[in-house]
Formats: sequence, C-alpha cells, structure tokens
Amino acid sequence: MTGDNKLGIEDDDVQRLRLAGDAVYRRLVEGVLDYAIFLLTPAGRIATWNAGAQRIKGYEADEVIGRHFSIFYTAPDIESAWPDEELQLARRDGRFEDEGWRVRKDGTTFWANVVITALFHPDGTLLGYAKVTRDLTARMEREREQLRMAELVEESRRMTEFIAMLSHEIRNPLAPIMNVLALLGRETLTARGQWCVEVANKQVRQINRLVEDLLDVSRVTTGKVRLTVAPLELGAMVHDAVEGMRPVADARGHQLHAALAGEPLRLEGDRTRLIQLVSNLLSNAIKFTPAGGRIDVSLRRDGDEAVLTVSDNGIGMSAETLEHAFEPFSQGAEHARGGSGHGGLGLGLALVRSIAELHGGQAGASSAGTGQGTVVTVRLPLKATDGEA
Repeated sequence: MTGDNKLGIEDDDVQRLRLAGDAVYRRLVEGVLDYAIFLLTPAGRIATWNAGAQRIKGYEADEVIGRHFSIFYTAPDIESAWPDEELQLARRDGRFEDEGWRVRKDGTTFWANVVITALFHPDGTLLGYAKVTRDLTARMEREREQLRMAELVEESRRMTEFIAMLSHEIRNPLAPIMNVLALLGRETLTARGQWCVEVANKQVRQINRLVEDLLDVSRVTTGKVRLTVAPLELGAMVHDAVEGMRPVADARGHQLHAALAGEPLRLEGDRTRLIQLVSNLLSNAIKFTPAGGRIDVSLRRDGDEAVLTVSDNGIGMSAETLEHAFEPFSQGAEHARGGSGHGGLGLGLALVRSIAELHGGQAGASSAGTGQGTVVTVRLPLKATDGEA
C-alpha cells in the first residue's frame, strides 16, 4: 500500500474502481437526453457524442465526430468567426456561457443555451473542451408570447384611453349642434329647409349613439362601469325593451315576436344596462335582417338561470365571423355586404357580452352560416330566493 491510500485499498483496486467509475460516468453522460453533452479537441473538433446531442441536433455520432463544431452555428456566426472566439474565451476564463440560434442537421434553428468548459492537464496543457447545449426554444417562445401579450394589453389600454378622449371631444360639440337643430325645428321653414333639419337631426342622433357606444366600451374595458343593482323581474324588463324597439322593427317591415316566461324571473341587476343589452340584441337583428324578416325573442328559466334568446332569419354569420363576434369593432364580411345602409362600429355584441358578464352571466352566438340567420343567447343568474321585484 502507498501512503496516499488512506482507505487501505490496494493500488490496483483503486485503479479498477476509477476505471469502473469512468465507465459509469460515460454511460450516464451518453444516456442523457435533455442536454447535448460532448467533448471538443483543442482545435474545436467533435470527439464524443451523447444521445441528447443526437436528439437535439439531429446528427448520428458517426456523422459529426471529427468535424468542427461550427457546423451547428448560423452563417452570420460562422462568417464572424464566433465559434472560434467562444473557444478562446473559454480557454481564457475557464468557462464560457452564451445563448443564441443554433442549426440542426435538417437546417432548422433552435434557441440554445451553451456552456463551454476548458479542460486542462495538471501541467496546464489544454486537453480540449466540454460543451453542454440546452434547447430553450420552448422557453423563449413562451417569453416572447408573454411579452407580446403584455404589449397587446398596453396597446389596448392606450387605445381605450384614446377612444375615451376622442369620444368626449366629439360629444362636446354635439350638444350645441343638437340644440341649434332643435331651435331650427321650431322655426317656420320651407319644405326643403325642414327636410334639411330632419336629415341633420337624424345624422347627429346617429353620431351621438356611436359616441355613447364608444364611451360604454371604454368604461367597460377600463372597469369604470358601476352597476346600479336592484331587484327586478326580468320578464317585465325584456317586455319593455322589446316594445321600445318595436317601432324600429315595424319601420323595416319585420315581424317581431316575443315569447316570455310564464313565471316571474327575478334577479339582482341594473335595469338600464339590461335594457341596453336587449336593445342592442334587437338592434343587431333588425339591422342585419333584410326588410320583411322575422325576429323572435324568447325568455325562459333553465335551472337557476334565465335564458334570453334573440333569433332572426337575416344574413347570418360565417364560422370565422362567429369566432370574433363579441370582440369590439368586429364586423364580418356578411355585415359589410348586408348592413342595409345602417352604420355601426361593431360594438353592439361586445357591449352585450360585457353587460352579461358584469351581471355574472355569459353570452354566445350561433349561426348555420351566411344567409341562414343568427341566434344570440344570454344566460343570467337568477336570485337564489324569490322576492318581490
């Protein structure tokens, strides 16, 4: 035994244990799948290759051993001699770490974390390098998506603030214009003058309605809507909303039918906002149904929910339009073709969903396709116990 062998093990036993340990270590490294682990010669040529390297980079061992490791780098990196510089930095500092695009055998790229460790003999001679590569593409894509979503949220916030500011600025001059038109309406005018006043009044009212919709969307998206909640009977409220829209339907020659629940449906809600919800549903149905169409309103109980349905036999929606129907400013190609001359910003259904959700409910739409009508359904939670509305 030698003096250095403090465990009392014979030198040949120590040697055998070291060799056995080296073999186990090699098998462990070679079997790792999540990391590309391989050795480089001092000149940067590949000396070993593990299963993880094969999985990540796509090369078999006999395809890469002996080749320069720069084959994994992009053309701009190769042109700038970046692979050789990495080795120089690793040799100087003992270790080098970097992230960047790397190239697989099939030419596709992946985002890699690379650690290169210089390996030295006890006498200081450079033996080569150990290189460990991780594929971080999935992580990078998640981070990119998170950044993109944050940017979208910020962009949406700025847009909402701009819309609110613009709406207020437009509404300010509307009030005096409407007052002037009201005064002109009391004057004795020629038939042509009276016609001009009526046209101007109609257009100003349309502008005012659009501005109010914009302000409503702004309030909802910024969380500034405050419901004035009180007990109410939904059937009576829906009846009032339907009757309020009936003259508009009659003017288009539509048949407007309402089938309301035969029992009281009571809930806690904001009457003004819920009437706005029903009116928007009816306005959409009237607008996008050709003259002489049919619109049906249904209200029923389904367990502890009230189900309000507005259906029409109008222009319908494609699957693509349905997917975005409740997004602000969303208008499908069908609406552009079939709007019957009625203006709009695509805010009606966005407000419907927002009002429903503010009441703890939800809204959805369905259509058999373009030209086959649309069904919009709103579900609202009812009160747990009956009480007088």
